[in-house]
Amino acid sequence: MDVTKQIKDLTLSFFKTIDAEIINNNGLYSIIIPQKYFNYFQKSNIQITFDEKIAEENNCELIIPGSKTLFQIITNCNNKGPISVKSSPGGTNPAIRYHFYVNFSGVKQYSQLFSITIDLQKMSVIDSPTNLESIEIPSNLRLVSEKISPAFDIALEELKQNSSELKSSFVNNTNDAFETDFKLFISRYDDEIRELDNLITEKESTSDNFEKIKKFRFDIIDKIEIIEKEKHRLIDTLQNKHQVNLDYNLISSEILLL
Repeated sequence: MDVTKQIKDLTLSFFKTIDAEIINNNGLYSIIIPQKYFNYFQKSNIQITFDEKIAEENNCELIIPGSKTLFQIITNCNNKGPISVKSSPGGTNPAIRYHFYVNFSGVKQYSQLFSITIDLQKMSVIDSPTNLESIEIPSNLRLVSEKISPAFDIALEELKQNSSELKSSFVNNTNDAFETDFKLFISRYDDEIRELDNLITEKESTSDNFEKIKKFRFDIIDKIEIIEKEKHRLIDTLQNKHQVNLDYNLISSEILLL
C-alpha cells in the first residue's frame, strides 16, 4: 500500500468513525464535522483532497504528511486509538492491521505512515487485501486476548525493519550536519587557542625576564581556559541541536476478517 493511499484510507476512515458526513466531488472532499468536534477542528466544514492538482485548482487543503488536518487526526488517534472492523467477502480468519506514524525529528524532520497486518492464527505478517469493506462488529467475533500483545510486538518489529533504511539515512544525514557545524564553529576556538599558545612561545623566546614571562603565561592560560569553557558549552549546544528523536506511534488499528 503506497503512502498516499494509506493517508487517504486513514483520513476517510477517521471521519467515518466520528460520523462526519463525507461528500466526494471527483476527488474534492467536503467533510461536514459533527458538532461535538467543532472545537477540536475549529470549524464545521473542511474541504480536503489527496491530489495536488485538485488542491491547486480549488484552493483546498492537500492531505499529506505535515498537513494540519492530518496532524489533528493523528493526534486524536494517539489519544483515543479508534478501532474499526473490516472484512473481505466471506472473510472469517481474524487479523489486525496496525497503522503507525513514524516520526524522525532533529534539526530536520521526516515522517511517514506504515501499515502492518498480523494474521492472528499464524501470528505472522501478511499482505492485506484491498477489497475490504467496513462492517459492524460481529456478535460472534472472539479474539484471543493472549495473542494481542504478541501480535503488536511482531508488528512493531516489522515496522522497525521496514523503516530501518529511512532511519539510517536520517541518522547519517544528522551526523553529517553535526560534523559540518562542529568543524565550522569549533575550528574558530581551536585557531584562537593556537594563536594564544604561539604568543607564549614567542614571549619566552624574546624575553629574559622570568617573572614577566610567568605572569604572561598565567594570563594567557586564563584566557585559554575561558575559551575552552565556551568551546565545551558550544559542543553541548550543538549536540542538543542535532539530537535525534525516533518515534514509532500507533495511531489506529483495525480488526480484519480475511
